[in-house]
Amino acid sequence: MVTREYELMVVADGRMTAEENEVVLKRHREVIKKNGGKILSEVDWGRRKLSYSINKRSHGIYSILYLEANGAVLTETQKQLGYDEQILKFFVVQVDSAKKAKADFEALKAEPTKHSKLMTDIVGA
Repeated sequence: MVTREYELMVVADGRMTAEENEVVLKRHREVIKKNGGKILSEVDWGRRKLSYSINKRSHGIYSILYLEANGAVLTETQKQLGYDEQILKFFVVQVDSAKKAKADFEALKAEPTKHSKLMTDIVGA
């Protein structure tokens, strides 16, 4: 199967501690690796207010994983994330280069107003 690079954003329950969140992420990293995927890098975005309430939660812990995987790995990862009650939401997006996507995100995170055009270019707004 063909492998591609992806950006996986995971939003975990904001009531968890950092240690509990790490345990949850570790479990999902193992699913990716066990099924033949490779985690290229990670970014911890931290605890943030959600745009809207999810399961009566107003805050979430955001983590972004950049990975290389095939369709079977993604299917299994999404299935396991969906089963996990501590995961509020997750998004998977195919990227041309995980390294560039991470650099773009880090730039946006560091200076949101200066780099806000990146998001509008991507979304098409």
